Amino acid sequence: MVNLDDTRRCPVGPQRESCGRLEELAVLTGDTPVGVVCMTLCDACEVAGVLPIFSPAAETARVLEHG
Repeated sequence: MVNLDDTRRCPVGPQRESCGRLEELAVLTGDTPVGVVCMTLCDACEVAGVLPIFSPAAETARVLEHG
């Protein structure tokens, strides 16, 4: 059984995927219409609920990578 909320093998990106911050980064999972994705967020964006926007093709690729 796969735990889709497990981020231990998800890579942390070099910067926040929406705001571009370089510090206080963490990997979280997010539900999308095509499945669960890994995304790199800074603490401020996580608290504010600001999530990156992915194209449908990028979203699908991320779902496959995460699973």
